[in-house]
Amino acid sequence: MNTILFPSPLAENLVALTDEELMDRIVSGESQRALEELYRRHRGVLRGVITRVLGVEADSDDVLQDVFIQVWKHAGTFSSHKGKLLGWLITIARRRALDRVRQLSAYQRATSRYEAASRPEVHRLESTSVVDQEVRQNELQDVLNRLIQDLPKEQGVAVRLTFFKGLSQREIAARLSLPLGTVKTRIELAVRKLGRSYICQEAA
Repeated sequence: MNTILFPSPLAENLVALTDEELMDRIVSGESQRALEELYRRHRGVLRGVITRVLGVEADSDDVLQDVFIQVWKHAGTFSSHKGKLLGWLITIARRRALDRVRQLSAYQRATSRYEAASRPEVHRLESTSVVDQEVRQNELQDVLNRLIQDLPKEQGVAVRLTFFKGLSQREIAARLSLPLGTVKTRIELAVRKLGRSYICQEAA
């Protein structure tokens, strides 16, 4: 996900404009500086809405960026006849936050399924020798390596750092210089594909 940056100082005439007038500027193509002013005015309220939906602050900034990316791309869908701009922004913020909650839930379910599929059954481990256990683990490692090779390169890198290096998502984001949301999305997609591929291979 691209991060919105607002490096340039605001023109005084933009500060004096109403929210609706700023939206008119965005629609007409003066998006960057007008969007910056909207961000300055409403980021506190929107971040509060997002945090209340998520329950934690860790992903709030990522979702806030998503909100203003949506505003930037779809400014033309706003109608002042249907209500105030802040209400529209709050609606977008809630929806994006709920999307993130669903995304995180899907990721957690996919991760649990993947771990369950790749973990040898306890009773089978208890009934085999140490050598047999090591052989089983090596075979599993080989299978996972082959499956990961079929992933897109970016997803494969993220999964290897997660499962083989034991790095957290934040550590991966820092190492790869990527937004945390991007890393989470890559791992979620990769885990889903690995789970499906593993099940198909076991059934073959």
